[in-house]
Amino acid sequence: MGFFNKVILLGNVTRNPEVRYIPGSGTPVASFGLAINRRYRQGDDTREETCFIDIVAFSKLAEFAGEYIAKGISVLVEGRLTYRTWEQDGQKRSKHEVVAENIQLVWKKEKSADASDLLDDVAEDSFDEDDIPF
Repeated sequence: MGFFNKVILLGNVTRNPEVRYIPGSGTPVASFGLAINRRYRQGDDTREETCFIDIVAFSKLAEFAGEYIAKGISVLVEGRLTYRTWEQDGQKRSKHEVVAENIQLVWKKEKSADASDLLDDVAEDSFDEDDIPF
């Protein structure tokens, strides 16, 4: 039996990426936060919950994150879930985080005209049969 570890997240960046370099190898490492919102209905109420996830990127992807990603923008992150442990002030600490394998910027569409407005514009224009190519 094989194993599968794949995470795909679409959310908003909560803090600017912090880029640092691994001593010795000099490999860039970027870390930033991602907020994923979920809306759902409970009875007559619409509720919203937010999940905060830490993202880590290495090498070229870390450089990309440091240059193009900023707090507040939307990104799509593909990666794998990992569990990290460390010791701080004599206490063991741990957390889950996503190691990014691909990051895509997601641009929000600007508000465009209503479809009904577009249809009204077309209806007002006069067409000549000679303009139709067939």
